[in-house]
Amino acid sequence: MENFTIEVAERLEASAVASGVLSETGKGGSKRCRREGFIPAIAYHRAEKAIPVKVPYKEFTLLAKKARRSQVFTFKSESASLNGKVAIVKDIQQDYVKGRVLHVDFLTLKDDEAIRVEIPVKVVGDSPGVKNQGGILAIVTHEVGVLCLPKNIPSAIEVDISSLNLGQSVHGSDLKLPEGVELDDDVEETIVSIVASRAGDESAAAATDAAAPAADPKAAAAAGKAAPAKAPAAKSGK
Repeated sequence: MENFTIEVAERLEASAVASGVLSETGKGGSKRCRREGFIPAIAYHRAEKAIPVKVPYKEFTLLAKKARRSQVFTFKSESASLNGKVAIVKDIQQDYVKGRVLHVDFLTLKDDEAIRVEIPVKVVGDSPGVKNQGGILAIVTHEVGVLCLPKNIPSAIEVDISSLNLGQSVHGSDLKLPEGVELDDDVEETIVSIVASRAGDESAAAATDAAAPAADPKAAAAAGKAAPAKAPAAKSGK
């Protein structure tokens, strides 16, 4: 299993900076962090004071490329208030022109406190509606919200389509969730559907048109002759 442990250090705030040491918070401090190869970040919990921190740029970006959504990171730090804590990334600020990470928000977790996270959907199985009935798989929802303890956060929510026929769907209420995981989303939301392909619809329409008998020009002319003539308008008497 991939180890998602990352070095985290507290950033020095202006009020705690010793003589001759520059603050690592604020706009100027954040720029200095970046120049030194770190990403300025913050570690927070709704019931605790937020802690300004920094993480090594190269280390974080390498781990982030391998991480799944709602990946749990473990902090390694010289700070007793941070060392051993687990957290998930709640927000990343990026410079999309240069493609660099500018800032990271970490939400720290507690072992006994449930958290709501978005988990990706993973489709498994072969649908008879696709294999035998000409349908196509439409993934409507790519992530679902769940509520669970940090230790129970799943890497994905599996959606089994092995019994789905053409025109059938899987909704939130149909999901089979792992033990200790509850759905925290719309139970009526459609996750996947097996729908008719447009090509299949066009082929069916073409087959119907081909099967219809061609119109007989003589019969059409005869029908036109047989149609009753329009009655002339009545003339008003003088």
